[in-house]
Amino acid sequence: MKKTFLIILIVIVVLVGAVIAIPILFKQNLIDAAKNTLNKRLNAEVEFADLKLSLFRNFPQATVELSQLSIKGNNEFKNDTLLRVDLVQTKMDLSSLFKRSEMSIEEIILERPEIKLLVSESGSANWNISLPESTTSVLAESTQSDAEEFQLQLNKIEIRNASLLYSDKESNINLVLKDINSGISGNMYGNSSKLQSEGTVGDFSLAYENISYISKTSLSVHTLLDVDFETMKFTITENELLVNRLPLQLSGSIAVPSDTTFLDLQLKTKDSDFENFLALVPPVYESYLKDVTTTGSANISGKIKGYYFDESYPSFSLKLEVSNGDFQYADLPEKIKNITADVLIDKPQGDLDLTQIKINEAHAEIRNNPVDLTLKILHPVTDPYFDGAFVGKINLSHLKGALPIDSVNMSGVIDANLFAKGNYSDVEAEAYQKVQSDGIVLLDNFVFDSPDLTQKIVVPKGQLDFSPESIHLRGLNVHIGQSDFRLSGKVSNYLNYVFKEGVLQGNLQLNSTLVNLNELLRLQKRPEPHDNKGAAKKENTASVPDAEAEVLAFDVPKNIDITFKSNIKNAWFDRLLITDISGSIQVVDEKLLLNNLNMNTLDGGLKMNGSYKNTGQNQPLFDFGFDMASLDIPMMYKTLSGVRSIMPAASNSTGKLSSNLTFKGRLSPQLKLIPATANGVGSLSTQSLEINNSPIFNQLGGILKKEKLKNVKVDDFKANFTLTDGNLLLTPFTTRVIGQETKIAGSLNAESLLDMRFDFNVERELFGPDIQKILAVIPGNQKITMLPAGVLIKGPVGEPKVNMDLSATQKAVTEATKDDLKKSLDKLGEGLKKLFK
Repeated sequence: MKKTFLIILIVIVVLVGAVIAIPILFKQNLIDAAKNTLNKRLNAEVEFADLKLSLFRNFPQATVELSQLSIKGNNEFKNDTLLRVDLVQTKMDLSSLFKRSEMSIEEIILERPEIKLLVSESGSANWNISLPESTTSVLAESTQSDAEEFQLQLNKIEIRNASLLYSDKESNINLVLKDINSGISGNMYGNSSKLQSEGTVGDFSLAYENISYISKTSLSVHTLLDVDFETMKFTITENELLVNRLPLQLSGSIAVPSDTTFLDLQLKTKDSDFENFLALVPPVYESYLKDVTTTGSANISGKIKGYYFDESYPSFSLKLEVSNGDFQYADLPEKIKNITADVLIDKPQGDLDLTQIKINEAHAEIRNNPVDLTLKILHPVTDPYFDGAFVGKINLSHLKGALPIDSVNMSGVIDANLFAKGNYSDVEAEAYQKVQSDGIVLLDNFVFDSPDLTQKIVVPKGQLDFSPESIHLRGLNVHIGQSDFRLSGKVSNYLNYVFKEGVLQGNLQLNSTLVNLNELLRLQKRPEPHDNKGAAKKENTASVPDAEAEVLAFDVPKNIDITFKSNIKNAWFDRLLITDISGSIQVVDEKLLLNNLNMNTLDGGLKMNGSYKNTGQNQPLFDFGFDMASLDIPMMYKTLSGVRSIMPAASNSTGKLSSNLTFKGRLSPQLKLIPATANGVGSLSTQSLEINNSPIFNQLGGILKKEKLKNVKVDDFKANFTLTDGNLLLTPFTTRVIGQETKIAGSLNAESLLDMRFDFNVERELFGPDIQKILAVIPGNQKITMLPAGVLIKGPVGEPKVNMDLSATQKAVTEATKDDLKKSLDKLGEGLKKLFK
């Protein structure tokens, strides 16, 4: 008994030891086998983080896990990952680990695989990673032996949380499948079998030529397959397919006996109610279909039959039919009625360019306003031929009464009658004479009001005439808040702009009686600030906008080249009134260009040229030229905050200012100058300048007569300056201040620190009483009629310090009186000599 117990104990110890040791002893064999197999077959970079073998998890089967598997292409795709899988898990018979030549895999699970299928503009594909034929022939014998090493006796394949991207730059096709979960169970070996397949796709999207045809669509499938592994034929015996919530039946077979794939599939809806057709609406929009009543019928049917090899695709057709459809929300007064549709997508065996898309009929009505659409598209791949028409009258008030458009408020009538026929190659070549196109759109009392906008957009009347080459705007009147616009002219190349990201071109006449830029720059509402708990904060001064936080910088649209010849009677910007604006405003290359824009403002004239372009940081780049003529200085001070900050003396000044300035730099998000970025050159001149009760000049009362400093007149002058990184340097110039010749020089830096020097030549009679007393005791002072005096002004613009520099004065006094002083001293010396003889 004791001996038997000892033997059993030894066996248990050996088995436990084997279970613990096997994952360690055979791990390298598995790694070598996996890497050798992959690297022999692929012309790609294959990497994985680790390979683990477990005997406990699914004992008596062995579990092999490959983590962080990735496959990268070569050449132009060397930086693109074809496949990335977080975890590959397989199960195999434990005994096969002891015989490398008989390893077999029974189950595969893929965790979070990401597949990226890419086609470059040259047509190369990143999945072409098989080795060249010469290498393949050399490895043929090795491949055969590898096939014997790894045998697939699968009975389960499971894919969890996968994603698939197909991006074809050559054909401009983008297909995305997200949140893929799929599983296949059954014996996937032998001569034949029955397989159970289930799968879901959370988000299916398809775009062609940058136009989204399918978006946010969910898919679900349950299928029972009869499989003949000898002929590789898969026959669907049972199937249920859900596209969003629409149930469809799929039947037929797929066979892959060689490089050619044969398909014979049929698709149809289970039910023909129009209500079921609405199940195609993506799940994210399902909430909009609550409390909807429908009548009518709808059917979807399709088939795929033929073979796929190289560039020959099987024939397929997809047909949609809707008849006598009505659609109404329970709590809305209007309904969309008499809905009919006849849509067919069809292609025979062969190239995809043989596809035909036909909307033979599409009709709907709201009240007595019908809308009809027909469209035919041929040769969609090489040179699309189109033949379409849209005729309809839409009363937006009725439309809002039929659809829950709660986010916006619209009213008015749009009456359209449009048709077009031709080849798109003629549109691209601008051979518009080969394209038949005509039409008109009329707008009547159109109103658009959105919570995202601060003002309503109103179009009382408008007419747009369409031709292949252009859209003519005839009397299009637009009101936005206080602003009014009357637009006329031509917009061309609109077809290329819509379909091929071409440049929309135009020449328009813009007339207006008033443009309120304060409203237009704030047309888009800013989101309210929120606290950490997500609640909107309430400001104590809600009516006062936060000037620092307010973003007024705006983007100029891309792919636009439109010139507005402008005639604007009045415009408001901040507190500045501008009148009689005329000139050219061009929108091009995401820039706003001003060309010879003339206007009147501040009781003077202004001419502008330059450009504006926003940046990603909302700090627009500008390059402006200003020619200002006779602007009123008091009005400048009252109206422009920039003048108040750098020219506080203007508050009590009179006169006119003219300037010619070209400079560039950046603006803040509030459209204010960022001083340190400004660079340029310019000149300024004054007319009849008088500075009254200036704190700066009042500080000169100790040397000049105070009554002369109350109203300081400055003779007309012209001065040049440069602007470097926000630092203004004034070139020295000479004028007359209080009738005295004065030389002025100095600078103003980007931090608004002033450093100025005034060098006066002052007539003696202008000196104050203190200076006069000093001069009176100097021998020969009667010869002094004029003296130089320097004034230094330094410090912040608002409160600079004023200091006198009398060094030149002392020198001048000494020079003027030195002879008389010598005579006086000589006479004094002679008198002393006589006194002491």
